[in-house]
Amino acid sequence: MMGKLSFLLVLFLLLSGCAKITEEERAKKAQEYYREALSAYKEKDYGDAAWNFNEALKYMDYLTPKQIENAKFLLAKSYYYDGDYVNAVVALEDYIFYYPKLRRTEEAFYLLIDSYINVSPDPYRDQEYTWKAIEKAKEFLSRFPNSTFAPKVQKLIDKAYRKIAQHELYIAKFYEDYGYTYSAALRYREVLINFPGHVSESEVAYRYIRCLLLTDRQIEIERDKISNLIDATKDKLEDAENEEERKAIKRRLEFLKSELKRWEKIGEEAKREAVEALAKYREVYGENAYYRELRKLVEGKEWKS
Repeated sequence: MMGKLSFLLVLFLLLSGCAKITEEERAKKAQEYYREALSAYKEKDYGDAAWNFNEALKYMDYLTPKQIENAKFLLAKSYYYDGDYVNAVVALEDYIFYYPKLRRTEEAFYLLIDSYINVSPDPYRDQEYTWKAIEKAKEFLSRFPNSTFAPKVQKLIDKAYRKIAQHELYIAKFYEDYGYTYSAALRYREVLINFPGHVSESEVAYRYIRCLLLTDRQIEIERDKISNLIDATKDKLEDAENEEERKAIKRRLEFLKSELKRWEKIGEEAKREAVEALAKYREVYGENAYYRELRKLVEGKEWKS
């Protein structure tokens, strides 16, 4: 029993001693990591700076309030300058949350907006974060209308809208390439309406009109799909087991036939819209190469403008 008590006493003393040393070491580590981070940041070794700032902030109880604020700010900037925009967003959001009214907050907002834009590196991908950048930019201009960063933020808004416009154009071009010309025309029209000044309007207007003129390509695709569905539905009608099922199938047939008529109507409306848009195009852009190509396309159709 005495041996066990002695062992426990020694163990307690050892642990007590370790706890005291650990406390001192934690304070020492906090300052060492902080100094290393500042040195790396000064040398523009942003990856190493970010790592050391993160380590220092693990011991933030042993940093001064000023050091904590500085570490959070420079950590965010280190991520940003290192091109690690996802972590930059997290760190900048954190900094703005805890320090909403400091002078540095305006710069943090600017970097946050640009980081959101850069999270998706190209317009092919989903633009959720680009829209988030616009949301943050509008918040910034509302909170800091007289900031020296305001002109830069406005440029970022323009950059974000151009990126989203390009994303929408890629979708429209995808529809166009696969024969869904009417769907493409609608997309091009939305780009013209929603992103004026952020695209080559003469080219997008040309593609919009051209797709309207070629709406028959999509009508043919839709007609084939609907006709196949009608045939399959007629087969089901023959195999119907009761009157209630037959009525449901007949309603399905009527709907599919109405869809055929709807696409015929879309074709007629697309022709009218194309002629009106072409006349407007000539007024705005003159008889340029795009206009002449569209005229040839019109003249090659069975109907005339």
